[in-house]
Amino acid sequence: MKYYEMHDNVYKKLHKKNIIGWNGEKDVKDIFFSDINTAIKEELSRFFPISKEKNVLDLGTGTGNSALFMAKEGFNVTGYDLSPKAIELAIENAKKLDLKVDFCVKNIAESDFIKNYDLVIDSSFLHCIVYNSERKHIFNSIKKVLKNDAYLFIHTMIQSDDMSEILSRDSFILKDDVLWSKAYDDCDMDMLTIDGKKVFPHRRILSLENFEKEILEHGFIIKHKKILENERIPKTYIAWLQLKS
Repeated sequence: MKYYEMHDNVYKKLHKKNIIGWNGEKDVKDIFFSDINTAIKEELSRFFPISKEKNVLDLGTGTGNSALFMAKEGFNVTGYDLSPKAIELAIENAKKLDLKVDFCVKNIAESDFIKNYDLVIDSSFLHCIVYNSERKHIFNSIKKVLKNDAYLFIHTMIQSDDMSEILSRDSFILKDDVLWSKAYDDCDMDMLTIDGKKVFPHRRILSLENFEKEILEHGFIIKHKKILENERIPKTYIAWLQLKS
């Protein structure tokens, strides 16, 4: 098992607590005000003054926060997530909000996408993809479905100078741009031994330099970016990208 495959269990636990979103939302309307949606909204009218007949693909949609926000803004939206429980909850959220989104269970790290899109959204899933081969597959899949002059919106973690809230814990190790998590007894994960600890790859947290190098190597240019400083945890990297012409 890989780390991101564990998310289905998390969504099942959230559902038992009557929580309808990853960030702990209980009122379905609160999903419109998530950090990702706030970041999208800041520049949305600049890059998409018209939403009619524009197609959006939300990757790592979870319970549909960004997908449903974009549908409310008038876009035609598809949402993919690995977790069947997350997609089940997303469909329920769409019904409650009377919004139409095509939600689908899909392993983004292995599947190709269909249709062409004016915008692809990274709903904070990219930092969950640790292996270079899977990240390469994802970037290539995105490139294949972007229309001319389309955008890729990124919302992900990057390293900060002070990540002491995470790295002070005995359960985490940051090495080679990967955050490794200490394995528990019944952990069924891809594991290694690092510094005497049995660990599995938890998140990919690149430095700013290395992440922007990865973006450029995959053929994208940065049209707009914003970096949020977070106290004692990784920074949040927010960017609108386009393919090089």
